[in-house]
Amino acid sequence: MTVGDAQTDFDVAVVGAGPVGLAFAGWLAAQWGDRAHRIAIFDAKPLDATLGDPRVLALSDATRLRLSSLGFPADATPIHHIHVSEQSRFGQVRMKAEDMGLRALGWTVRYGQLVACLSEALQRRGVQVFRPANVRFAHRSRHQSLEILELDNGTEYTVGLRVDAEGGLYGEAGERDHVVDYGQWALVSELTATVEPGLLDQHQTLAFERFTREGPLALLPISSDQRRYSLVWCAAKADVDRRLGLPDGAFFDELKAQFGRRVVVHEAGPRKAFPLGMNWREKLVQGRRVAIGNAAQILHPVAGQGLNLGLRDAAQLVRSVSPAIVADETLLIGALAEFEKARMTDRNAVVRLTDLMVKGFSNQNPLLGAGRQVALNLMEFTPPLRKQFAELMLFGLAA
Repeated sequence: MTVGDAQTDFDVAVVGAGPVGLAFAGWLAAQWGDRAHRIAIFDAKPLDATLGDPRVLALSDATRLRLSSLGFPADATPIHHIHVSEQSRFGQVRMKAEDMGLRALGWTVRYGQLVACLSEALQRRGVQVFRPANVRFAHRSRHQSLEILELDNGTEYTVGLRVDAEGGLYGEAGERDHVVDYGQWALVSELTATVEPGLLDQHQTLAFERFTREGPLALLPISSDQRRYSLVWCAAKADVDRRLGLPDGAFFDELKAQFGRRVVVHEAGPRKAFPLGMNWREKLVQGRRVAIGNAAQILHPVAGQGLNLGLRDAAQLVRSVSPAIVADETLLIGALAEFEKARMTDRNAVVRLTDLMVKGFSNQNPLLGAGRQVALNLMEFTPPLRKQFAELMLFGLAA
């Protein structure tokens, strides 16, 4: 691609080969056809290290549909029902896929398996993949304000559009416009458990979101037989550190005390922990550089919306750029400004809702507690309201 007198190595370079970066590159390649080889993606980790990542991701059914054109793990576990409750209170709500006319409300999938599917899609479409390849520096060229990426080995690539899709975990993302520290850490593990029979509906899988005095606690099914679950337990760092060192029996007892009679845990895998918070950029665009996914915002996992929101960023950006737009700086700046504007409503709504859920359900004010109970019961007994809330979680807000 030639921009004026300047020659670029790639039209578009994506920095970060996680699910959002891979999906964006794959969708863009499908749209660009025989120009897919002008798209490159860079990641600091070797592919083998990423494929072995056992983290469990929760994706909405809308996200599964978006990703299906690229590939989706065949052994992903559907989530048919979601049971939301609060410790020591009667408020609860149960959302069901059939009420939404959906095959499932969401899906759980291992990070490495999703990356494998998306990486294969990029290979089929001819996207240039560089890994391990750490982008050490990035700056603009003097001529035409193009983006220049410099790798650790000194190799430089000149590109028309740089897409940042790598943000890491909360606390690792560098300077952001807004940062919220909730004073919580997440303890994660995989469990073998038995669910109270009265809660199960034949072969319909059930996920739990439980709000406790310490913070939210989630159990996500990772097998269709209702026996294997992914645990995300949010609490203060001191409590998480203590639980990391507990023997299994004592750990199960504390989990039961927080969760109640609904689930009996029999086995647990290794326990790990990471800090929780939320940070986000107000401005997604700088010249020929744009941020999506975790490079744009990192959310608390309370509603499982981070990856779903990031993939909506990616889908919108694909609709915003073409080879002709990238080649013309004036057109590109205008298109990126429209992209940023189009993402504002959805991003703001999900950021605010996530923040409200964390702060609202972690506050022990008795008046707020009574309000939470009323809100949960109102959704439980008002199907249109429940459906509206579920649609926001599944699909986000249109621009």
